[in-house]
Amino acid sequence: MSTVRPATVTDTARCVELLRSFHGAWRDEVGGSLVDAGADPERLDFSADHAERVVRAHLRGGFACAFVFAVDGLAEGLLLAAAFEHSFAPLWIAKETAWWIEPQHRGSRAAGQMLDAYQGWARERGCVFGGMAGMGDDPDVGVLYRRRGYIVAETHFLKAL
Repeated sequence: MSTVRPATVTDTARCVELLRSFHGAWRDEVGGSLVDAGADPERLDFSADHAERVVRAHLRGGFACAFVFAVDGLAEGLLLAAAFEHSFAPLWIAKETAWWIEPQHRGSRAAGQMLDAYQGWARERGCVFGGMAGMGDDPDVGVLYRRRGYIVAETHFLKAL
């Protein structure tokens, strides 16, 4: 049986494992470009301590959330997000921090259910926009986002300092 639910403290260790998988995909997709731009490769290494701090910060609630896609009680997907007041207008925006579903569980209804939970949470906090990120030019993610009403809003450029 599978469900999307708010993560709990007891999910922390599993969420760190999911973030390790997410980080590996992120590093493969984005990390090389950051190194090419001058980033110190060691600074991009996964840190379980850092991942745990990120998870715990999102578990505190308020203007941060953590949802898991659980299969038979085990988290197989994770969506972390935060809400904040926009810098240029008096409106609130929710922004995904990290979203990962283990590859063997993709293609199920998990993605849509996780987005529904996130969007509901964001609406409850008064957010008028919800943002999701995509790694690189993954067409599958872009199709999913567009199908659910998301539009491309900004492109970010980074430079190592």
